[in-house]
Amino acid sequence: MLKLEIDDHAEFHPKAFVRKRLVQTDSLNFNMYCIEPGQKNPLHRHPVTEEVLFFVEGEGECVVGNEITTVRPRTLVWVPKDAPHEIINTGGSRMLVVLAQAPTPCEHVYVDPEEAGELVRVS
Repeated sequence: MLKLEIDDHAEFHPKAFVRKRLVQTDSLNFNMYCIEPGQKNPLHRHPVTEEVLFFVEGEGECVVGNEITTVRPRTLVWVPKDAPHEIINTGGSRMLVVLAQAPTPCEHVYVDPEEAGELVRVS
C-alpha cells in the first residue's frame, strides 16, 4: 500500500504553477498541480492519454477543446485524449488539483491558443 497526505506534497512557486508526480506506474500517472492566483497550466494536449482532473482547492476556469467552464472545490473534469486543455486560477486563493492520466507514457504537446478557436462557455 502507498498512502500519501496531499498537504505534505503541496508546493507553490511565485513564477509558475508546480506539477508534482505523486504516483507513477506502467499504466497510470497521478499528479498534483499547485497553482497560485493568476497562474495557469498552459494550453496543451496528450495525443494518446485521457485525464481526469479533480479540483481540491481554489476557483478558476478550465478549458477542454473549445469549451470553458468555471471550476471550484469538488469539481471533476474529464479530458479526452488529444483534447487541448488548460487550467487557469482566476480566484484570489491558491488552487490545488489532483489528476489521473492513463495510459502512459503521457506526451505533452503544447498548443497555440489560436488552434483552440473561439471558446464556448458551458455550465
